[in-house]
Amino acid sequence: MGRFRDDAAMTWTAKAKPRDDAADAAQFLSRLGYVVLALAAPAGVVLYSLAVYLLFPIGVALIVLAALLDPPEGVGERLRAPLTQPPVLLAAAAFVWMAASILWTPFPVEAGQHALKIAGWAVAVYLAMTLTPKFARATDLYLFPIGLIVLMIAIFAAFVAGRHGARVEAGRILEGGRVLVVLLFPAMGGLAARGRNGWARLLLILAFIYAFAIGSTPLVIALFVGFAALSFAVSDLPRTARDLSWIAAGLIALAPAVVLILAPLARLMMNDKLPGLPAPYPSLALAFGFVTREWPRLITGHGFESIARGVQAGVLPDITPRGLLFQIWYEFGVVGALLAALGAWFAFRAMGRLSPRLAAYLCAALACNLTMGALDLGLSEMTWFTVLGVGLIAADIAARSQYRTTRPSAENLAHF
Repeated sequence: MGRFRDDAAMTWTAKAKPRDDAADAAQFLSRLGYVVLALAAPAGVVLYSLAVYLLFPIGVALIVLAALLDPPEGVGERLRAPLTQPPVLLAAAAFVWMAASILWTPFPVEAGQHALKIAGWAVAVYLAMTLTPKFARATDLYLFPIGLIVLMIAIFAAFVAGRHGARVEAGRILEGGRVLVVLLFPAMGGLAARGRNGWARLLLILAFIYAFAIGSTPLVIALFVGFAALSFAVSDLPRTARDLSWIAAGLIALAPAVVLILAPLARLMMNDKLPGLPAPYPSLALAFGFVTREWPRLITGHGFESIARGVQAGVLPDITPRGLLFQIWYEFGVVGALLAALGAWFAFRAMGRLSPRLAAYLCAALACNLTMGALDLGLSEMTWFTVLGVGLIAADIAARSQYRTTRPSAENLAHF
């Protein structure tokens, strides 16, 4: 009897897999990194203005450290594959043009510092999306929807605290609303990728309620555009992606022509000079003056950071438009506008070839963010870039969680 027990123990020991301490440590660090990015960073925007700048690099560093301890399979190919995608190549070309514009911007020092921050952000997102296992765990994916719930609780807590006399930093609630809108559709896509469509719809309803409660019309409009894009993409993804590609590229490339049409039309309808009317008519008049009187600068633009720093220095008036369309043309000219238009065109077109389950939400996310940029929300600051990086990482995890699907593979989705 004792010999039988010894033989059974020896057999069980022989079949047991050896413990891999490096893999366990890598999994723990990777999970901790996603906890920082998904749970702490979004809510941190509401609690402290600099929290996201501290938490985002910490989360990415934990993911990179996990990859160093236990390198994922095929990491070399994963590092090379995104560099061949047209949107990535166009983004690199746009960054090169942005860096070149530092030569003629009125604020070269500030522009150079901002360009370095954007370059560091891009490298961090690239590493966080490539130095990861081929397949993602569902527990990592669910962290991002939970993070949105935590963010909503933080926004509500800040509102209640302000009502009871506590000192809440100005703009924190609005900033939290922006973060909510940026991360909403990637989080919804993650839930939909795992078949949790009911929870995804609940997140959308809560986001609309919060946007209305915050009282920000641009956030509501951006959410509505994203919801409309999602609805059309679910029913007919290829056609929706094709139509949105032409709309986005056309608006970016033809923005000066739109200004030349809208400004006289608004002046005719209001029967008064635009500078004397309430917002946004003075900003429209200023954009019209730039297009008509400074048209030679439409070729190269005034250079990176010329709008934000120009307003701060008093060189430009406070009514200067801060929207994405005007900023692209004013700072980077026709070259930057064409690069941005081509990037948007290729990005939407690429979504038409992806899995409809997740691609519809990515299409909605891109439409929503472009709308936010066009509605003068001052998204050139690094807060938006940083939170957008979290959204890209969330979308990547959602793509890699679809390892039980057939085609297109989760690997191709992640490379997008």
